[in-house]
Amino acid sequence: MFDKLLSLVMYSERRGLLIVFVVLVLCGLGLPIPEDISIVASGVMVATDITTFWEALIVCMLGVLAGDSIIYWIGRLWGERLFKIRFVSKILKPSMIQTAARYSKSYGRMIIFFTRFLPGLRAPTYFFLGSAKDSYFKFLLIDGLAASISVPVWVYVGKVFGENLDYLEKLVKKMKFGSILLVLFLIALVVLVHYAKNIMLKAVDQNAAKIESKNKNKLS
Repeated sequence: MFDKLLSLVMYSERRGLLIVFVVLVLCGLGLPIPEDISIVASGVMVATDITTFWEALIVCMLGVLAGDSIIYWIGRLWGERLFKIRFVSKILKPSMIQTAARYSKSYGRMIIFFTRFLPGLRAPTYFFLGSAKDSYFKFLLIDGLAASISVPVWVYVGKVFGENLDYLEKLVKKMKFGSILLVLFLIALVVLVHYAKNIMLKAVDQNAAKIESKNKNKLS
């Protein structure tokens, strides 16, 4: 898929950024198209002087945020009514929406940041947040923060290694796998901290209850 997309983008020259933008929007809607290779393709355009780094970065950021915003607003405006449409239910499976709901309940808005790096959960999570009428401003702020970390990196990778496409394709796969592992590690760390915090709070409450009970016994 990387070769085909890259060939299409390079053949289109300046219109290639428009193709990248459209593909990124479709990625946000949950279609099974790897977002990272689209961004890397814009970096290759930079390497071949078809466009500049900043033009590529701006277009990619707009495409990413537009796709994420559309799926959010689809959830906000229509919600679960869309599941009656077979095509939609195949892309946004109800079971995935339920999973997103559980994670959102447990970890709050942090889930927006984490799922930006997890393609399989991103669209269902953002759809759920929209259907739950979560603040769009806060959603866009957190989503934009996460995108501002990943998007420049992928554009830069395409720019630096754009002249060695075989190596670039292998590097993208390794980096994608590594980024997923990093996100999973961070999620596990958050879960551990959350669990430890609950244990500590429970212990504090128990000690406070014991002290209060002793004080009452002394007074009586």
